[in-house]
Amino acid sequence: MDATYALLAAACVIVLLETLVFFVHVSGLRSLARSSAPEPGRWPRVSVIMAARDEARAVGDAVASRLAEDYPDLEVILVDDRSSDGTGRIAASAAEDDPRFSLVRVDELPKGWLGKVHALQKGTERASGEWLLFSDGDVSVSPGTLRRAMAHCIANDVDLLALVPAYETGNFWMDAVWAVFMRGLAVIVDPRAVRNPKSKMAIGSGAFNLVRREAYERTPGFEHIRLETGDDVGLAMMVKRAGGSLEMIDGRGCAAVAIYRSIPEFLHGIEKNGSTTASMPFPLLAAVFALLAALVLSPLAALAIGPTWLRLLGAVALVAYTAA
Repeated sequence: MDATYALLAAACVIVLLETLVFFVHVSGLRSLARSSAPEPGRWPRVSVIMAARDEARAVGDAVASRLAEDYPDLEVILVDDRSSDGTGRIAASAAEDDPRFSLVRVDELPKGWLGKVHALQKGTERASGEWLLFSDGDVSVSPGTLRRAMAHCIANDVDLLALVPAYETGNFWMDAVWAVFMRGLAVIVDPRAVRNPKSKMAIGSGAFNLVRREAYERTPGFEHIRLETGDDVGLAMMVKRAGGSLEMIDGRGCAAVAIYRSIPEFLHGIEKNGSTTASMPFPLLAAVFALLAALVLSPLAALAIGPTWLRLLGAVALVAYTAA
């Protein structure tokens, strides 16, 4: 039994150390809603490129929110990637003949491409902006978000801004699962390292990847990552390797996206995106998540079966983890 207690104690200590790293990393995360960057003398033209496939439920609101922004020089390109649920029609209806909106329809996927990456490539070919905002077709933004983001990029000389939105699951249990997942991501990703040009750490956001076109054109382009499910991270990595500056920013209060609605959807998403983005076979990825789950549960186990000293350690670890 002593070995079990020692193992639980070690796990609780790891949880405490991991939580300390979490708070250190989060303290370095800037908030777009609280950004005080001054307005630039000239607003550069921005092309919003939204890739969507079978997003009929959310695409109308997403397009409307983009066009409701008061950004002075804007175009919105919706790439309908072989949708069968009327996504393109709904998007066009939401745009209400706004001249800033254009629709690109993809009916056939070329060999050797994944659908979303190909859609982003087609949108880029159509875009005329000095800046490109790559965004999923189900992301809604608050008025003024693009102004804030652009002002922040110009004031801080950022080439790619990865905005982390508010995630909406509509489900208590999925909120809990997603909170644990995002906490783990915050332990791994240090926003200061993302900003540091000497660090290799790069992060992108499928919800809101704003990139300077000049920086994008220094990269090999989407063709280089045409079979990458993590296209957002892949783009960020390419920009940083090409000498571009990156920033990961808290976008709560500015952008929101409906994320996985159930545990099976979440697991499917991890299998689809995690294996290639992490360059890790799914069985190994699943083993890593199982280990993380064991760590999460270790303070509860310590409280349930441990002697007094171990219960106290478990309680401290549980409080710290819950706070995170």
